[in-house]
Amino acid sequence: MSGKKAVDKVSKGLTSLIDEFSSAVKEIVNAGETTVVELAVGSSRVIKAAINATGEVTKITVETASNVVGAVSEGVVKAVSSKARAKKNEEE
Repeated sequence: MSGKKAVDKVSKGLTSLIDEFSSAVKEIVNAGETTVVELAVGSSRVIKAAINATGEVTKITVETASNVVGAVSEGVVKAVSSKARAKKNEEE
């Protein structure tokens, strides 16, 4: 799909999606909660934002897929390492 019609169709669809997304975030903020929003864009980027209970966006990051995979891998290694240490401590 390419051309002006395709772009207009995508634009209209994204506008509806963004409106729905905004409504959901507003409900969370109205409840007085802080939330983290993560948006995956294609297979190569993740956009993250932290929104506090006052509605202020406090942190925004854009990560590439390789950074995300690295962070997940690092988290798994930390979790496995801490379990291994706990098991070793129990044995001693």
